[in-house]
Amino acid sequence: MPAVQKQFEDFHSAICFDEDDEKATLREKREIILKALKENLDDDVPSFVNFNQGSYSMHTGVVPLESNFDIDVGLIFDCKKDKYPDPVALKKKVRDAVDTNFRTVAIRRPCVTVNYMSGGEVSYHVDLAIYTEGDDGKLYLAKGKENSAEEHRIWEVSDPKGLTKRVCGAFEESDQLAQYRRCIRYLKRWREVQFRGAGAPLSIALTVAALHWFRPNFGASGKPVDLLAMLDWVETMLAQFTNEYSVDDGFHLRMKVVLPVEPYTDLMAKRTAAQMQNFKDKLAALRDALQEAYDEDLPEDACKHLKKQFGDDFKIPEKSETAKAVSAAVISTGNSA
Repeated sequence: MPAVQKQFEDFHSAICFDEDDEKATLREKREIILKALKENLDDDVPSFVNFNQGSYSMHTGVVPLESNFDIDVGLIFDCKKDKYPDPVALKKKVRDAVDTNFRTVAIRRPCVTVNYMSGGEVSYHVDLAIYTEGDDGKLYLAKGKENSAEEHRIWEVSDPKGLTKRVCGAFEESDQLAQYRRCIRYLKRWREVQFRGAGAPLSIALTVAALHWFRPNFGASGKPVDLLAMLDWVETMLAQFTNEYSVDDGFHLRMKVVLPVEPYTDLMAKRTAAQMQNFKDKLAALRDALQEAYDEDLPEDACKHLKKQFGDDFKIPEKSETAKAVSAAVISTGNSA
C-alpha cells in the first residue's frame, strides 16, 4: 500500500467547508433572515425559536463545486398543528415575511428556501424548516409545496436534533470521529464529481450510510489510514444492494438507507431502478479505484486513480523520496573473510 494519507488529508483541507469567511457570511444571512421574520410575520403568527440543522450542525459540509453555500435552520413555532391544519399556510407566511430585495424565496416540499443573488446567480441560500411541537413532545415538520394536493400537505413527525446528536456522537474517540467526518466529506465530493443532474443520492443519505456502516481504520502505528477506511466502507455499502421485485420495474436493485430517528424514512426510496443501478455502478467504480490505488507501489500512481474519482482537488504528488524502492538489497551467499 502506498503512503497516500497526506494526499487524502490535503484533499480534505481543500474541500472542507470550514472557512471562517464563508461561515461568517452564512451566519450573517441567517441572522438577517431571523430578524426579518420577527419584524415582518403577521401578529397572529406564534413566536418561534431557531436552531441549526443539517451538515452545518453535523460538521460534514463540503465546499460546493457547482451549487452554492447553504445553511439549514429549523424554526419551531409555539403552537400546535391544529392552528395550521394546512402546514403550507404557515410556510406561506414565512415566505412572505422574508421575501424582500436581493432575495428570491421558494416554498419547497420540506422547507422554505431563501436564495441570495449575486450577478444573476444564487451565491448563498438558507433553508428554513418549519416545525411545531406536539403534545407528545415530538417535533412535526411542515411538508408540502404551494400547489401540492391536500394529501401531500402534512405535518410529519421529525427528529432533526436527534439525528444531529447521533451523527456527532458516532464515535467517542476524537481521532476516529475526525476520520469519519473526513470520509463523509470525501464521499460527498465524489457525489458531486460523479453525478450530473437528477438521480444523485441525497447528501444526507451518504451521511446516514456512514452512521450505519463506516468503521474507522488505523494502522499498526496508530495513524489513520483513510484509503482503507474508504475501501472498507464502500465495499460494505455495495453489500447492502439486494434484488427486489415490483410490478413497474420487475426485478431491480435496491439499497435502503434508513434514518435512525423518526420518521425512519428510507432515504433511497425515491431512486428509480435506473438511478439505483447507476449508483451501484459508480460505487463499484469507486471501490475498484480505491483497490487499484491500494495495489500501487508509488503514491503518484495511486493518486492518479483517486483523482479520477474525487476530482481535481485530489492532487497527484511529485515523485519523492517516499516512493517505494524497486531494487532489493543484495544478500551474499559466499564465505566472508
